[in-house]
Amino acid sequence: MTKSTTFSLLAVFGVLAVAPTTRAATVFTLYEDACTGTCGVPPFGTISLDQTTPTLVTVNETLAANERFAGTGAGDALEFNVIGPITIGDISTGFAVGPAPDTASAFGTFLESITCTACTGAQAGNLEGPLSFTVTSAGGISIADFIGNAGGFFFASDIVGNNGLTGNVGTSGPSSVPEPVSLSLVGAGLLGFGMLRRRLLRLDPR
Repeated sequence: MTKSTTFSLLAVFGVLAVAPTTRAATVFTLYEDACTGTCGVPPFGTISLDQTTPTLVTVNETLAANERFAGTGAGDALEFNVIGPITIGDISTGFAVGPAPDTASAFGTFLESITCTACTGAQAGNLEGPLSFTVTSAGGISIADFIGNAGGFFFASDIVGNNGLTGNVGTSGPSSVPEPVSLSLVGAGLLGFGMLRRRLLRLDPR
């Protein structure tokens, strides 16, 4: 076996050895409508959870076009449940950690909340987002630690719909749960190894 072949094999196994074990973003879609009347046609937005490090998850909420966060008191910008003691930080400007626990009308009580400090009622000047923040835990945290409340809802958000009406919208589960990134890298590494082995057999069929 030549030096270049040995190096190629080491490179393939190196990729497998350092393949990350983190997951890509898990996405929740806000389909449930508990607005007064209705907030329009769903979906009303998405919430993505990214496993940034073993002790940190990044949360991003993006509302649909022409929607904005409300300050009606019916709920907060975002309400959610997380297992264990956590710290919330790096919150987008105009938002802050809200009351805990907190209740979103129609969706029940949640352990954690983020409030829009720059929002008043359904005013047109309310923030449209996106809303972003981090959730950390010294003992470790994962996307699986974000769980549904007693009613089975994972997130609720008080918004002004694109029709001007207000209320809470929510989600009862993830709409996208991707496979671990490491699996795709392992597959790519094994494919590369197979192609390299086939080439070696052509050069030296013994």
